[in-house]
Amino acid sequence: KTGSTDNKEVFLYVKEGLLMRLKNICKSFKDIEVLKDFNLNVDEGEHIAIMGKSGKGKTTVLNIIMGFELPDSGETELPNEISAVFQENRLCEDFCAISNVCLLKGNKSLAKEIFDKLGIDSTQKVNTMSGGQKRRVALARCLARNAELYIFDEALKGLDEKTKAVAMTVIKEYTDGKSAIFVTHDINEAKDFADRIVEI
Repeated sequence: KTGSTDNKEVFLYVKEGLLMRLKNICKSFKDIEVLKDFNLNVDEGEHIAIMGKSGKGKTTVLNIIMGFELPDSGETELPNEISAVFQENRLCEDFCAISNVCLLKGNKSLAKEIFDKLGIDSTQKVNTMSGGQKRRVALARCLARNAELYIFDEALKGLDEKTKAVAMTVIKEYTDGKSAIFVTHDINEAKDFADRIVEI
């Protein structure tokens, strides 16, 4: 956005609105404190990467955002529509790829487009697929839904480098202009995807 004052052009950066907020979140499991006064804001259209060693609370943060866990204390402001790729594929093995998408009210035509780009036959049954193919079905299922926030929890694990590069390109294409959280142990993946990296 531009304007002028005293014949000088002024450039104004207009920040997107806030999509979600976690404020002073604390979470313990029995006697183990996983999160203490954790804060995270995600703006509309922002891509965030979350990094940290195993056991530091990355998945707990995602579970709180998705409503699977409640914080012991703190404040949350969360979007209503979330689409996710979990660490496990969570597919219906006896169904074909496109049926797995349609079960979650994904856009069928969009899913076929994404499957083509990921090199997946949308009519193939999941139980005949390799691990890498199943991972790409889980990715397509996530991306084919219309959501306010997209979550990718170790979304590229199990993919070879060539397939991983293709998948990352597709993820960035279909989350362009949308809010997304990308959890990874790979700093190169984080830098490739995110506007901002959060260390836990």
